[in-house]
Amino acid sequence: MTVATQPREAKRRYVSNDDETCRMFSNDLFERLSHVHPAVPHLIFLPVITVMFVMATRAGQTPGQMALLFLGGALFWSLLEYVIHRFVFHPPQWVEEETRAVTGSLEPGAAVIPALPTWRHKFYFLVHGVHHDYPNDSRRLVMPPSVSIPLAVVFYVLFTWAIGPLTPAAFAGLVGGYLVYDTTHYLTHHSAGKTALGRYQKKRHFRHHYYDSTRNFGVSSPLWDLIWGTQGRSGR
Repeated sequence: MTVATQPREAKRRYVSNDDETCRMFSNDLFERLSHVHPAVPHLIFLPVITVMFVMATRAGQTPGQMALLFLGGALFWSLLEYVIHRFVFHPPQWVEEETRAVTGSLEPGAAVIPALPTWRHKFYFLVHGVHHDYPNDSRRLVMPPSVSIPLAVVFYVLFTWAIGPLTPAAFAGLVGGYLVYDTTHYLTHHSAGKTALGRYQKKRHFRHHYYDSTRNFGVSSPLWDLIWGTQGRSGR
């Protein structure tokens, strides 16, 4: 994204727009674990999807049943993606602005997390603020396995409790939706948008980053933004 295509107020909404990052932690191990290649989620979770379909087949489910359960799990993921992004990842605007001010004021190589004033600022930067301050950092665009794997276990247990033997195919859909999200997010930031769909996706997601972070929360789909009235209009 060149300066010519950025909105007039873009510099207020990120620290760096290049494919670079900051140091998050003082601890070297934590810092290394916070950098994740975008292929890692696929290497971990594509085999999980395969295992889920094998389990569903052995449980006697038909291809049609598995397809419906998979789509249901993917739809549930899209809602989960929206809810987490809107209500967990984004605090009030003043927290975002204060966090960005601190991050932008640090010397190169200084750890950001210890420098933030409250746990609220630290939590925001840890789960999402680093992405908004360094939106094109290619090694912090996907969720670290140290977070995604425990969350996957939790949701598998919840699915088992809620829908019992229907879990494998539905959980495969949840995981598949997550992989679509990660892939879409990465390509939105690191692809030229050569298709009409890609250009539309880039436009609406970049509005979220560079114009108004209180709109366009859906990354893989605008569905829930449309339903809940948070879809940004043209020029916003």
